[in-house]
Amino acid sequence: MLTRVVSTLLLCVACCIASIEITSLPGLNVAQCWKSFSGYLDIDAPCFKNSECPNSYCQHPGKQGSCHDPSENAKSLFHWYHEATSDAASKPLVLWLNGGPGCSSLGGMFTELGPYVLDEHLNITLNPYAWNKVANLLFIEQPAGVGFSYPSAPIGDDQTARDTYLGLVKFLEAHPELQGRQFYIAGESYGGHYVPNTAKAIEEGNAALPAGSKARINLVGFAVGNGYTDWQLDFNANVENGRFHALTSQALFDNARNECDGNYARCFWPRSDVQCPAACNAAVAAATKHAMDGSIDIYDIYEDVCLTPGHTKQHSQMSLLLREQYRQHKMHAERTGTGMLGGTTISPVFATCADNRNAAYLNEPAVQQAIGVRPGTIPNGGNWSGCASALLYDFNYASELPNYRQWVAEGKLQMLIYNGDADYILSHMGNAAWINQGLNLTKTKEFSMWRGSDGQVAGYFEQYETAGIPFTFLTVKGAGHMVPKDRPRHALDMLSRFLAGGDYDKVLPAAEEPLCS
Repeated sequence: MLTRVVSTLLLCVACCIASIEITSLPGLNVAQCWKSFSGYLDIDAPCFKNSECPNSYCQHPGKQGSCHDPSENAKSLFHWYHEATSDAASKPLVLWLNGGPGCSSLGGMFTELGPYVLDEHLNITLNPYAWNKVANLLFIEQPAGVGFSYPSAPIGDDQTARDTYLGLVKFLEAHPELQGRQFYIAGESYGGHYVPNTAKAIEEGNAALPAGSKARINLVGFAVGNGYTDWQLDFNANVENGRFHALTSQALFDNARNECDGNYARCFWPRSDVQCPAACNAAVAAATKHAMDGSIDIYDIYEDVCLTPGHTKQHSQMSLLLREQYRQHKMHAERTGTGMLGGTTISPVFATCADNRNAAYLNEPAVQQAIGVRPGTIPNGGNWSGCASALLYDFNYASELPNYRQWVAEGKLQMLIYNGDADYILSHMGNAAWINQGLNLTKTKEFSMWRGSDGQVAGYFEQYETAGIPFTFLTVKGAGHMVPKDRPRHALDMLSRFLAGGDYDKVLPAAEEPLCS
């Protein structure tokens, strides 16, 4: 009996501690100059009372007469937090969200902007361009059902944003030193929905709090990379983007333009409530054939692809989740670069198979024990995966432009929209279209060059007038869909200027330094 009581108490303690410091990691044999924490953010979704249900029971919204135990609303979001490598007490907090929908932010942590780089033997080296060089950096696996977060259930944008907000509240309770700190959100791909919806949920949560509440999140701004924002304007750009990147002929492009009358999105990314005429469909398929047949990487047209015999992938009209899975599954060919870090034909840091290494590492029992993963709770068959194939997510076709119009009018949030210029699937052309056509802003700075800390041209940017803080659109030269992976140094330069309020043409030359000196 005593053993059972002690076990129950230990389980309660493990579930109630939101963030546990990581003191060692398998494969980490280099000195770490910052503190890191991980664990679960246990939240309860709203419980709606109903007269038809017993007092102790709740009703799901939109499910009349569906009574259930309120514990069924409980969710546990896994997170991994890295303090800044220097002056952590004065640095802002940045939350990173990957896309999908259904892809883990730990994928971004290990293969894009986090402090760890895995070699082919699953040993950890340090990323000299990690974003916790300039900020305290938080990764949350959301929604529940992704990565180590559980349980998996049907979900969409609104609930995901509310859950992420509740998780943030729990995280800040576990780290009171961060309460009131400047807070930013960054993300990519379907993060074009995740990020602004999370910002909206934070604003709504703050508005419901009494004045002076410590639970208030000091949201300063957000950044979205190669994001999905507006279905029509984002996916109307792919046919033209393919022509301008020499992925189709002028004749095929002209035919698609004529057959579709310039409206390509309805056939490139079809949806059930929008008609795709047969002639337009055939013309779009022909014009996008070479981009979409698997011969190149749709996320980075300059990245090499796997040439393993018999390797196949899904073609054409997939959801963003399936497209992301394609990227995950195609990376089988091993490459090694010079030095301790990996490398590809594009990235100086991350190997082509970085995603595979990430999954192998996070599925090691010793790793899961070190970071506090709860045994028996992992969705997706008990294996961590970069993207949750079993997640039932309500892909949102609604535009995020109304939110942007409100924020532009208010002028309170700093907003950065950035694009790697080698991304085919969510291109700089689509993002520029929704900014210029959807927001009707006045440009205050014309297309201007910005250089990285290495002195090289890093891309171009332009700024627009709002009621207060400038709205910025920026490109990163030579990067694809995952900007921090492809151009890690310039991505860090970009983040540094973003946190400093902008002026992207004022990056100072600097010598390359290791993450921990």
